[in-house]
Amino acid sequence: MNSGGKWLLNSSSKLKTDWTWEEWQQSRATRRAVAERIGPTVIRRTASSSDARLCNAFNGQRGPDFTRERERVHSRG
Repeated sequence: MNSGGKWLLNSSSKLKTDWTWEEWQQSRATRRAVAERIGPTVIRRTASSSDARLCNAFNGQRGPDFTRERERVHSRG
């Protein structure tokens, strides 16, 4: 809303559509940080009908282990 209480439907700023890998990583880290303030980081179901297939694909787990990647990303800043 603007200061007059009306919604601004048209923005003069242009939507960014071309991203470098570094820009994307930085924006993803920002979105992740905001999301972690709102809810849990692990939202995986405890069970599903695809458990057998998933466990075969991910070394006995129901999905990939994102812990190492999350730690690597957070340790960089």
